[in-house]
Amino acid sequence: MGFLKESINGVEIFRISEFEDYGIEGFFTTRQAFGHDNFNLSYKWTERKEEVDKNFRVFFEVLQIDQRNIFYAKQVHKNDIIIVERGFDFFEYNQKTEADGLITNVPGITLITMHADCFPVYIFDTKKRVISLVHSGWRGSLQHVTENALQVMKKKFLSSVEDLLVAIGPGICERHFEVGKDIYEMFLREFGDEVCLELNESFFVDLKKAILLDLKKNGIKSCQIISCDMCTYEEQDLFFSYRRDHKNPEKLGSMVAILRMVRR
Repeated sequence: MGFLKESINGVEIFRISEFEDYGIEGFFTTRQAFGHDNFNLSYKWTERKEEVDKNFRVFFEVLQIDQRNIFYAKQVHKNDIIIVERGFDFFEYNQKTEADGLITNVPGITLITMHADCFPVYIFDTKKRVISLVHSGWRGSLQHVTENALQVMKKKFLSSVEDLLVAIGPGICERHFEVGKDIYEMFLREFGDEVCLELNESFFVDLKKAILLDLKKNGIKSCQIISCDMCTYEEQDLFFSYRRDHKNPEKLGSMVAILRMVRR
């Protein structure tokens, strides 16, 4: 099961199948739509805002998402978490609030995070009916952004660890995430050698393993975790990748993670 690839009216996505029975919809977009590989959902990596507007309008229509009930934040690669109580119109709101984690217990609000190598983490409390969507890059992972989201769910919504279901979407894998020695040593101090690899005088970090360690440290068992094995760097036909294409800005773009509660 896990992340299942689907084509919905020409738009290719990955759906978290295990969430469906609970009335929760979790998706991750790809770069593929209508036979083309340029379905970019990033305003940062485009010269034509109207083209990205068009892509979002198509996407919302295809997935039957109400554009007037969206919430996203300005992602700044930190560990701040926002509790979302109401959505806004996607095309009429310029979000300036900074956060890399979103939480809501309000049905109908669509949570969105943007990705181009960073990992999306989807968290669902099956009993309290609370959802959280997290954007975890190297800075957020180092600052335990996923752990922060779990702590907010426990404190503000009284979530119990045993009731949580977690999915980790596609992101960059360890063999393609080479870092400087300074970043390597920060991860080594924070997480230990399980997430760090030194090879031929080069240094690599496993961001997904860091996320998994935070989940397990907080009592999440392996049977509660759904993990996507795809690497955004390697799956060039499916995903945009900043690390792969940053020297060719014309190839850059973003996918989005979507999480919403369609019924109580």
